[in-house]
Amino acid sequence: MPNLNGLKSRINVIKNTEKITNAMELVSTSKLRRLRNEFLSISSYQATLQNILNDLINNIEPRKLYSIFPKNTTKGKLYIVLTSDLGLCGSYNYNIFNLLKEKIQPHDQIIIIGNKGISLFKNSKLKDQVIKTIANVGDSLSYEFSSSIIKIALDLYSENKICAINLLYTEFINNLTQEAKLFQLFPFVLDKEKVGTKISQLIEFEPNAETVLVKSVPLFLTSALYKHAFSSKISEIASRRNAMENATNNAGDLIQNLQLEYNRQRQSLITQEITEIVSGADAT
Repeated sequence: MPNLNGLKSRINVIKNTEKITNAMELVSTSKLRRLRNEFLSISSYQATLQNILNDLINNIEPRKLYSIFPKNTTKGKLYIVLTSDLGLCGSYNYNIFNLLKEKIQPHDQIIIIGNKGISLFKNSKLKDQVIKTIANVGDSLSYEFSSSIIKIALDLYSENKICAINLLYTEFINNLTQEAKLFQLFPFVLDKEKVGTKISQLIEFEPNAETVLVKSVPLFLTSALYKHAFSSKISEIASRRNAMENATNNAGDLIQNLQLEYNRQRQSLITQEITEIVSGADAT
């Protein structure tokens, strides 16, 4: 009897857990549907800006372009690492953390965004390379927030403290697939074969293409960061939805197995009681 009570208690606990994971799955599904529509608009805006950037670069002579963005002499790079504030999202944060460990060098610096990333780095060998942490971003992720991060990064670059600004984020491929990625925000990765190829075309920039490009760098970088951060947010929710779906399915399987075991033991106990009653009757 005590064993039956224990099984019944386990079944009830798992049923309660199943309700929680199922509810979280439904919430994540709803959020994912809404954010995907927003992401399409953000991606479209970023694609337009990228085309403008390409036109600017292609309308500047290579010599002038490389003088606008001279290479810094320092070897250190900045890594902006995007992680989640909440857990229960599978291997989402660990994939980012493992990718960073593959790429980072001792002279590099790190900005961590997200509670889970901060927790991971707290006990890591890389903790001394962290120059800034930002927690509890949650749903307050915005263009203004991205702009503030880019300002910090560009200040470091202008002071020759870093030679590149890299972004570690999670690319949303579809509801089932998300991939940790490294993207170089700045200096811009240039296609040397296309630089300066449109100088002869009738495109006018006021006062000139070089000035427009220099003034627009924060805009381009902020937009790129915002788009990739939004991709990370959708990936987090998709990963959480998948994790909760798997947890709900596993809970259902476990409940079914425990229920079968409960029924088997209960049937065995009933059979034993009947046998004892019959044996007692025969003895009298």
